Amino acid sequence: MTLVSDSEIAVDIGAKDGESRPVTLIFPPLIESNFGSFFPSTAVLAAFLGENGIGCSQEDLNEEFALFLLQDELLDRLGRGQVDGVPEDSLVAAAARWAAKNRDRLIDAQGRHCFGTDRYGADSKSAYAMELIARPFSLDPGPEVLRAVRTGGHPRDAFEKFYADSRITERISAGTSLIGISVPMGPQLEPSLMLAALLKKSHPETPIVLGGPTFSLMEPDDLSMLLRHHPAIDCVVRFDGEHPLLTLAQRAVGGSFSPAGIPGVSYKEGDEVVHAAPAPGPNINKLPVPAYPTDALDRLADPALAITQARGCYWGKCDYCDFIELYDGSPPFRGRQPNNFVDEIQELVEKFGVKRFKFITESIPPAFARRMSQAIIDRGLNIRWNSFAMVDRRFDKEVLGLMVESGCDFLIIGMETTSTRVLKLVNKSADREENLRFLQDARDVGMKLRINLIPNLPSTTFQEAIDTLDDIKGLVDCIETLTVFPFEATRSSNVGRNPERFGLVSTAPTEVSAQAQYALNHFHSVDPAMTPEELAEAVRLYRAFADEVSRRQIIDVSGPDVAGSLRIPVEDIDFLDREGHVVGTHIGNRERVRIPAKAAEFLEPYLTGESFTMTDLQSKVGERGATALVRNLLKAHMLVSAKGAPHGN
Repeated sequence: MTLVSDSEIAVDIGAKDGESRPVTLIFPPLIESNFGSFFPSTAVLAAFLGENGIGCSQEDLNEEFALFLLQDELLDRLGRGQVDGVPEDSLVAAAARWAAKNRDRLIDAQGRHCFGTDRYGADSKSAYAMELIARPFSLDPGPEVLRAVRTGGHPRDAFEKFYADSRITERISAGTSLIGISVPMGPQLEPSLMLAALLKKSHPETPIVLGGPTFSLMEPDDLSMLLRHHPAIDCVVRFDGEHPLLTLAQRAVGGSFSPAGIPGVSYKEGDEVVHAAPAPGPNINKLPVPAYPTDALDRLADPALAITQARGCYWGKCDYCDFIELYDGSPPFRGRQPNNFVDEIQELVEKFGVKRFKFITESIPPAFARRMSQAIIDRGLNIRWNSFAMVDRRFDKEVLGLMVESGCDFLIIGMETTSTRVLKLVNKSADREENLRFLQDARDVGMKLRINLIPNLPSTTFQEAIDTLDDIKGLVDCIETLTVFPFEATRSSNVGRNPERFGLVSTAPTEVSAQAQYALNHFHSVDPAMTPEELAEAVRLYRAFADEVSRRQIIDVSGPDVAGSLRIPVEDIDFLDREGHVVGTHIGNRERVRIPAKAAEFLEPYLTGESFTMTDLQSKVGERGATALVRNLLKAHMLVSAKGAPHGN
């Protein structure tokens, strides 16, 4: 498989044909949750620079990395267990084998990417498979990355090969005056540093600027260390990036590049590192419409465009959250005006024909949601959208119903817990009663909810965790999916700054759990409210229930009529022969089943998708054996009715 064709090499924004495009903006790997989509950071910056006369090219290396992962040789190595940390019988290896056999479900006949971001939507199998395949390549290093200590080996070797295969150094034109790398997420940090070093070798005179939330959340001392040990980086932009990047680009284009004196920029000055205080960011109601690159969108089968609703959070008081730290120098909350916001949606619909949108916000405000929804309805915009929201008493049935009518697919709710005591401790807005009311009202108007739970918010006891789980189980019909996030304190939150207030005990640095997405910002602590055994059990119970809830959205939990003709949906399952017994992994519903050698022998004719009946099985293994086989396959949701076409993606 070709990694990137000549026609896909670059996307030019902000200048007319024949005019120079002196800035190249790059979005690096790896954010697997953004595969099949286009992250808005470079599009927002390109539009702002373009409005001010600076032409831009955009490079989405994250999406290209998805194609890199789908190369025959790499999928084969993953599937055979030949990549470090990926045994042959692992979920990752199963996903790789499935992907190798189902390329048409990942990339269609027009070459468009079908591996979207919704694990519970129409593309759930391809999205989940891509997430698993990418997992071994995720890097989230600790302090060693600041000092440029490279340990080598997988997965760093994979990124080096990817950058070489992508020919990214050749794709930066000789007329480029500045290279900007957008780094929103912690796992992009090390790949970005590797990329910067590579680009500086090939373009030694071109300034390289990094920016994004990863650096805005970084402690100044850590950022100083990074700049001292990574000479390829000329400076780092923190907080709002538009004004600092514009000034940097103007200086670079004018031939006198210097980061000195620019608010919000960190840079080396001799042996010292200067962290210039930020200035207020732009009025987000006056920003131009993001310059989404048409060529990039054309590669996506069903793109969802991100549109900024706010910067900051209208509540902004949750003590465990650090996203309110991202816009220092500006008001803690800057929201869009509803009509201005809907104007942007309408323009994007008319320009690209896109009908799906993700609203970028920490939490959509109820008053805004009401007015925006009514405007969408009044203009007759036939769109689908989703957003983060918080439980707020002002989200009553009327507002929620209006949001559904305007096209809201679902809301993502950081409910975390229903313990009123814990909610008040961490300064959440709602209490138990309000949370339960919200769930019921949303169900009554047909609003789909995706609920996030944290079983161990600071000071939560085991009994409080179980009480929350019981509350949620009692209202399971109100919830589309559940996601469980074990709590991890961050240094840039109030909890990390004042751990004793929340019952946490600071500890020496230890290995960060796999849950972490930005290890450098992790605050090492223990919470004596639960023993390690209690915490493990609480997380297990939460995740088991979350799997049960989520599975309802992916499969028909009622199962087929076993009196009729049956088939194993082999198009959704990876089978691995393990010394006689067979391990089946259902990519759709996340179930795994071990089929003993004798049973596998009887089932072998049907592992190709051939239909059968209970009578067929009984003739081979008897009534008792047939009943046991069917019962176990049904339990793993690996039987469907043989009528109709095979289940698709």
